[in-house]
Amino acid sequence: MAKHGTLKEHAVYRIINTLSNIAGYLSALAIVIATLAITEGVLVRYIFRIPTIWQVELAVYMLMCATFLGSPWVLKEKGHINIQLVTSRFSPRTNAILNLFTSLAAFAFCVLVAWKGWVMWYEAYEGGWVSESLWSVPLVYPYLTIPVGMTLTALQFLVTIHECVDEFREVSAGEVRAEAGE
Repeated sequence: MAKHGTLKEHAVYRIINTLSNIAGYLSALAIVIATLAITEGVLVRYIFRIPTIWQVELAVYMLMCATFLGSPWVLKEKGHINIQLVTSRFSPRTNAILNLFTSLAAFAFCVLVAWKGWVMWYEAYEGGWVSESLWSVPLVYPYLTIPVGMTLTALQFLVTIHECVDEFREVSAGEVRAEAGE
């Protein structure tokens, strides 16, 4: 059976990676906005003695955005926490199996959080929910980052799962070749 190119050449893979990259840029922008809002709040409050109402709330929403929208990009870049104290002692095949099962579990978790996030977002939309602050932000906007981020992370986990399957096949084939060579 002939392969039709590697996974990285597949159109769906490129689309998911592009979406993860866009989410990563939006995450970085959200961090910059949060930083500027907090800086502005400190300057206005302590230098000019003018009370503020929106900076902290905006910073919280931006950091929430950075967390959820940054997650698919971090996964794509293999930047999530990976503790190798125990796994370094396993065989490559055991590690490949472990990577596959943990990716499947994480995918299921992301799907669950995305689903619940979409439900919460819809309820906020239908109910016209706003924040309880004086600023009264419509919550559909900050709440949208949860399901979008988790949906994109779940999609990126599908790519990761495919990579794990490929890794398992390569390791297994290498072990078969090594045994045949003995």
